[in-house]
Amino acid sequence: MQIVSLDRPLVSICISAYNAEGVLGTTLDSLLRQTYADFELILFDNGSTDGTARVIASIHDPRVRALHGSPNVGGYQGMNKVVGEARGEFIAIYHADDVYEPTIVETEVACLQTYPQVGAVLAMDYFIDDDGKRFGFATLPPEFQGRPYLTYADVFPFLVRNKNSLFCCPTFMGRRTVLNAVGPFAPEIFDIASDEEYYLRIIRRYPIAVLPDRLVNYRVSRRQWSSRYRRLRTEEERHFQVIEHYMELDGWRGRLSSSDLREYAFHRCDDETFRAVNWLIQGDIEQARNLLERPYPWSTFLANPRRRKLRVMLLRALMRLGLGLRTYRSLARLLICTEYGGQLA
Repeated sequence: MQIVSLDRPLVSICISAYNAEGVLGTTLDSLLRQTYADFELILFDNGSTDGTARVIASIHDPRVRALHGSPNVGGYQGMNKVVGEARGEFIAIYHADDVYEPTIVETEVACLQTYPQVGAVLAMDYFIDDDGKRFGFATLPPEFQGRPYLTYADVFPFLVRNKNSLFCCPTFMGRRTVLNAVGPFAPEIFDIASDEEYYLRIIRRYPIAVLPDRLVNYRVSRRQWSSRYRRLRTEEERHFQVIEHYMELDGWRGRLSSSDLREYAFHRCDDETFRAVNWLIQGDIEQARNLLERPYPWSTFLANPRRRKLRVMLLRALMRLGLGLRTYRSLARLLICTEYGGQLA
């Protein structure tokens, strides 16, 4: 039987919620039913304008502490605020719209207790839609399976080659001592990629465990922050800012393999292509043309052909053809269909 210490819980679960009325109840129910009970759950209502406060007020569990702020201070700023209120030795930063498997806290606590050198732990995820139905899942990359924890030297080249397909943000649990040592999220610099930068900042100093277990049902919705960020985005993806920061900081460019750099070149081309699509949809032909004039990295396609690379190649060819024929409106309508399913609302 677990002893729950309300004054000094082992685990602090931290959630910053903004306009999460429709999903927060399900999230909280999944957390309050955890097989591991020695935790406090700190909820920060981050300036919500819907019924989020009412949902929080309806929860009657002595482990729950509610905080309220107005106006909204920002996503990662809200996470920093709620983490600052945590009293546990282990601090979990979970999300207000995801559904947690009943063993996530128990499994992550066990990992941190088993490997004292590990600074933080994350896990894999299922994907669910707005109705909570699963439609896919993530799998730990083969090169990392069977490894109790990963190092900076393991992870950084992987992120260069594959972008952030490793760290599932809403499964994070770290040691209080580690979080104090590395400092808070830095959204004023890295914006929506602040989580990726944060994990790199940790793993530069402490190993991180990434569990193969799927311990969260990650909600994919057009209403979520990442989807709103992606919609008609024309600025460079923030992931590249993070990678370039650490390349410069630790001299990675001279240490990466030619294969790593080829894949990185493709990801940049993919991003430029997506931004060109959005410029065309918004009617800025010159901006789109400038991005499409940059060369496609043929060496990466020849070395490692994949469906995504072929798609980007064909999409660039389609846009160049449309620009050459000056069929701007027809091209924009077609791109809305191919890239946004015909809907931008």
